[in-house]
Amino acid sequence: MHLNISTIKSLNQAVIKKIIRLLLLCAIPLFSYGQEIIIPKKNLVDKKWIKNQTYRMNWSMLKDTTRIIIGIVNTKVMALDNKVQVITEVKLKGQASSWIDSTIVRKSDLSPIYHSSYNAQRDMVIRFDKEINGFYRDKVTQKTTEINQKLQSNYFDSNFYPMLINWLPLKTDYKADINIYDYSPKTTGGIVKVHLLGVKEGRYLTAKSGERKVWIVELTDDIGGTGAKSIYQIDQITRQLYKQEISIGARKMEMVLLEE
Repeated sequence: MHLNISTIKSLNQAVIKKIIRLLLLCAIPLFSYGQEIIIPKKNLVDKKWIKNQTYRMNWSMLKDTTRIIIGIVNTKVMALDNKVQVITEVKLKGQASSWIDSTIVRKSDLSPIYHSSYNAQRDMVIRFDKEINGFYRDKVTQKTTEINQKLQSNYFDSNFYPMLINWLPLKTDYKADINIYDYSPKTTGGIVKVHLLGVKEGRYLTAKSGERKVWIVELTDDIGGTGAKSIYQIDQITRQLYKQEISIGARKMEMVLLEE
């Protein structure tokens, strides 16, 4: 979630931006399936999953039989008294600065409070209350767009949902749609859906703990229109994410847990 400098430099900024967005959001356009809609609510997840944790993942691109390491993804979860903060730092090889996203949600129902995102191309800050307020600053064009929207409640922050997947009451054949809010300067933002297509049981061979039973979760979402599909492998007992696979047509990427 082995690379020489010339290969990294061949990834232009537009491609890197798209890949980062795919990493955090795993996007795809898809119609609604008319099934259970998951929204923020009390007792949505077992609170034992919400705990302090820090982990790292290798992020790589696969081409035929070649694996190209793109960078390292650091995730930190802080369970506070009444809030949960998730910080994701992406360190790309060949890039001087990291991509950092921070999300704060209410512990009681996991509804969004705050989302910030900083990287070389743009800065963004969103605050969620009765209204959605913030800004999006494009560092390339030097244009700042104010964010001010009033939407119905009952949605998650788009940056939080990848963590939410790990905590859901997963079981075989579990399917659902998830309401999320995502901001884009092109669409001005709004509520879109994550489509959890199915869950099955599997096994994952870890370096430290041997073979573990996992939930294999397949999903897509309505962000970005890239035609991507994401598959998570999540420990059934600890809910640790071991591996995430992303497919975009013939292009494939992986994030794999660094067991330390």
